[in-house]
Amino acid sequence: MMTQQGKGQFQQGIELFSRGQYAEAAVCLERAAQTGDAEAQNLLGVMLLNGMGVAQSSNGALQLFTRAATSGLKEAHYNLANILYNGLGVSRDPGRAQEHLLVSARAGHRPALRCLGYLYHLVGAAEPWQELSTLCFRLAAEAGDPLAKYALGMRLAQGHGAPVDTVEAMRWFAAAAQDRVYLASVRLADLRAKPPRTDGAAKRYGGAEKLTAFMPVQMPGPKPSRGAAFLSEYDDALDPYLCDHLINIGLPSLERSVVVDPKTGQGMRSEVRTSYSMSFQPSMYDPVVAEILRRVAVIAGSSEENAEPIGVLRYGIGQEYRPHFDFYDDAQHKAQRVSTVFVYLNDVAEGGGTEFPRLGVRVEPLRGRAVKFFNCDDAGRPNPETLHAGLPVIRGEKWLATFWFWDRPFPWFVWAPHHESAPG
Repeated sequence: MMTQQGKGQFQQGIELFSRGQYAEAAVCLERAAQTGDAEAQNLLGVMLLNGMGVAQSSNGALQLFTRAATSGLKEAHYNLANILYNGLGVSRDPGRAQEHLLVSARAGHRPALRCLGYLYHLVGAAEPWQELSTLCFRLAAEAGDPLAKYALGMRLAQGHGAPVDTVEAMRWFAAAAQDRVYLASVRLADLRAKPPRTDGAAKRYGGAEKLTAFMPVQMPGPKPSRGAAFLSEYDDALDPYLCDHLINIGLPSLERSVVVDPKTGQGMRSEVRTSYSMSFQPSMYDPVVAEILRRVAVIAGSSEENAEPIGVLRYGIGQEYRPHFDFYDDAQHKAQRVSTVFVYLNDVAEGGGTEFPRLGVRVEPLRGRAVKFFNCDDAGRPNPETLHAGLPVIRGEKWLATFWFWDRPFPWFVWAPHHESAPG
């Protein structure tokens, strides 16, 4: 049982954390964690996973999450599910991850319920799975989760796992928009422009006791569409729900994109690249992101372990990324980006295509479409024909998810936001 001194250390740690004083917060949280406080153990685990004020340690985070979960903390079960599902610096164990995710969801943890909603949706079109998906989103939305409110609106608008009810869908989109979920206002405006539609009375499927384990999601093999031998396209690589999810979770962290200064090796702003971008921190890798990465790794012909942190980019009108390469061309990098995959997350009104000038190929953006190319030849030499550019957006905006795969496992203990390059 935590002592009064331990409670004081935890509260002080929380205050320091909220002010961004992570190193000082870690000291207080460590003292509170040693007294057995599960919340201190859990938060300190997140800091270790991300390397916030302390040296990054996936194993240390795993141990702290395990201790906190033993005390029954639902947030710790969720964090255990994330780290075990993704295998970030630890052994991947999807079976144990599902067990912890179900424990957290049944305890009413909103992000866990939301994750299950996406995972059940991805299992397949069978009605029981789709009904469970809608149930999870509804439980999380009613508990106040903004992203679940958006997803529930999508399901009610499209009749996924529930009858179509555009009036209720608009209510949930409005609630999500009030919570500043980016795409919610867009979907709300689309529905308001159409006559209301209701296909039947709303169904209720019970509560969290209905949640169950699920089979691993199967993905069809990639189907290259055109291009040089090293370049392929794949339509419908990511489900629309996943595309929207990446946009909604990426937007709050967007910053002006940078390129590497060849003199200093540091990131700098440049008119060569005028988009906004963000990179995923380790703690953002939940089971849904794990499924996204697994799908993309199949396309890349690589392992999820070889992937750099996922990036999300936004291009507004006139924004572009002029011709560039994705491979490393200096001696400081002991590893190499052997392949690039990027996925368009939305349809662009006009412009925003990706051009490969040395191939005479232009790829038009389409929601869910992936483009893969190998940056190096079979001998590992950089391929100059991979020169590519993100063309200016003329109308609307372009959203893109980027994935780079190394020739070896990515070392999460040296994780840092990547600025070297980004595909178009």
